[in-house]
Amino acid sequence: MSISAIVWALALRYFYVQHQWRLRTLSESEARFQALQSRIKPHFLFNYMNTIASLIRHNPSLAEESIEDLADLFRASLQDTQKICTLGDEIALRKRYLRIEQHRLGDRLKSDWKLNGISEDIPLPVLSLQPLLENAIYHGIEPNPDGGTITISGEITKDAIVITILNPLTTQNCQQQKRSGNQLAQDNVRLRLSSYFNQENLLHIEQHANEYKVTIIIPCTQ
Repeated sequence: MSISAIVWALALRYFYVQHQWRLRTLSESEARFQALQSRIKPHFLFNYMNTIASLIRHNPSLAEESIEDLADLFRASLQDTQKICTLGDEIALRKRYLRIEQHRLGDRLKSDWKLNGISEDIPLPVLSLQPLLENAIYHGIEPNPDGGTITISGEITKDAIVITILNPLTTQNCQQQKRSGNQLAQDNVRLRLSSYFNQENLLHIEQHANEYKVTIIIPCTQ
């Protein structure tokens, strides 16, 4: 009986430690993702307000549309970090974000969405795609004088939906990506996904000579 009591005590202690570790991990994840959500890049806001000011002079209706897009983007960034949206919600908002950036970058920025047949009802943490698209523009499109195309594609596997974001890289910004790539955003998304789906390795990065690819795996069942 004494031995059994000791074994039970050790087992309870183990489960208690595991529970505390889980709570601490979730708390850290929430804090880091909250920091990501509350971070509005000053250069993005400054550039975009200048774009709106320019549009007001020669295209007031487009300026009004741009302000509405920006308001929706801010509204999403201020949402509760525990709120879960759907893939369809996330895609719709990210299309508006790319439209915002296209007003600023013009023909240098193009986007190609290849998500036909992908279920949009699957749950997903808020702002799972936003930081990755920001990186694609900041590291792939802006440094390239000719710009390029960001391709967002989807694939259905046996038990998951796989979303891929692909952006071009020149030789110069390929080296810049290696030296100063914004790993914070990727780490936050990776941690957010693993915390919500209780799985690891849901975000993968591949860099080649002329392209940068980020892959998100969204499990269909939790």
